[in-house]
Amino acid sequence: MKKFPPFLIALFAGIAQGFSLAPANQWLQLAALAVLFFIFAGLRTVKAGFLAGLFFGIGWFASSLAWLYVSVHDYGHQPAVFAAFVVFIFSCYLALYPAAVGALCAWSVKRGSSAGRMLLVIAPAAWGLTEWLRGVLFSGFPWSAVSYAHVDGALLAFAPICGAEGINFLAAFISGCAAFLLLERKNLKGIALASAGLLVVFSLAFALADIRWSEPYKTLSVRLVQGGIAQDEKFSPMGSLTSFERYVRLMNEKPAPENGLIVLPETIFPIPLQQLKPEIWKKFTHVTDGKAALMFGGFLRGEDGYRNTAVLVEHEKIVQSYTKKHLVPFGEYVPAGFRWFIDMLQIPMGDLLQGSADQKTFEIDGVSAAPLLCYEDLFASEIREWWQGGKAPNLLVNLSNLGWFGDTHALPQHLNISRMRAVEFARPVIRATNTGMTAYVTSKGEVAAELPAMKPGKLDVEVAAAQGEPTPFVKFGALPWLGAMVLLLISAILALLFRKRHRLPLK
Repeated sequence: MKKFPPFLIALFAGIAQGFSLAPANQWLQLAALAVLFFIFAGLRTVKAGFLAGLFFGIGWFASSLAWLYVSVHDYGHQPAVFAAFVVFIFSCYLALYPAAVGALCAWSVKRGSSAGRMLLVIAPAAWGLTEWLRGVLFSGFPWSAVSYAHVDGALLAFAPICGAEGINFLAAFISGCAAFLLLERKNLKGIALASAGLLVVFSLAFALADIRWSEPYKTLSVRLVQGGIAQDEKFSPMGSLTSFERYVRLMNEKPAPENGLIVLPETIFPIPLQQLKPEIWKKFTHVTDGKAALMFGGFLRGEDGYRNTAVLVEHEKIVQSYTKKHLVPFGEYVPAGFRWFIDMLQIPMGDLLQGSADQKTFEIDGVSAAPLLCYEDLFASEIREWWQGGKAPNLLVNLSNLGWFGDTHALPQHLNISRMRAVEFARPVIRATNTGMTAYVTSKGEVAAELPAMKPGKLDVEVAAAQGEPTPFVKFGALPWLGAMVLLLISAILALLFRKRHRLPLK
């Protein structure tokens, strides 16, 4: 490490972690974070730790969220320099969280922390807590969490127990163990301790993988429709006509499900549903001769404003509706003081009304389905609300339009998020998107079927709706794990504060 600037190494390690998220690569993620922790162990000032974490975070988020450039430049019609600046500034903000971890780790080393305490306790606990904070502060943005690199890995088995937040901690613990083994090659006791920790984690993972957290309830015939409408065409008169005709054709292609469900993406129409002409509404909703239920997203206008809504239609009538609860900053509502920014990007309907927390699931042929609009499936704590005080859903349904981000890794990243939710809640997830990834995800997190991105098409699947007792994560959320992380971190910090201040040599 002495031959290369540690901040530059941290930057490239962060880039590697960003690319580990889609396609999911658990080993690349673990290695990238292990490099960062190894760097932390060699730093002796809080400033150096902060900067190492900051550089890592900038690389991590700039690489994993590069699709924001497409949204701002291609569809927001902003100059390339400005679009790149937006991505950079947002990455800098998100990088403050790993920077805080770096500052704390460097402080602990300066206070005389052993490598074991820093790498096996302080760094993993601080990482897990800051990742949780990133998901709740300022409405939250937990996208690009390291847990999503593990949807094909052993740690996914922990999802029904501790959720993505717990997996963030476990991944950091494994990376800390790896860094410790590299750093303390002559410390036999330390090597034995770190190796035992790794053995326990992976043994538990393999044991948990055999547990069945839910059981089949009922099979539902579903058609998922992907329009493949480019975002720059979606709001034009000709694009709206093309979209309408394409969806009607795909919905009615034979053989269509007669008694099941047809699912379309969010915001099918660029205008409120009330403004559709009766003949347009009839042609659109009279699918499969009225035998199948239809679910899609659109805007509803009320006396108090507009809502981004999912509707369930039977026999040409809206029988149930759901209003989006977690709105997108700068897309669906404008944070105070930023109206100038949203006006410059020319994003329509910048202020929408928020849905209440006590909305009901959709009932389709005896199956209870919980609708989720766009990135609402990113917030597991809010999805848990469907189980509280109401009927537990048998199925999660995500309606999305990622057309704003083009043919980028935002699409497979979002699919991996749905895969994590499926395992946490032990419920299948079906996804209908405008440009991708439209898919059926089983309750085990496996992608049973999917459509190619950026192309129009339909996906006919037999969905195994699930039932059963709530998983431990549904019952308790991430609170037990967060509490454990807080206790670990406080104990380690207090131990450093109430000891003689001298640095222990790294063996």
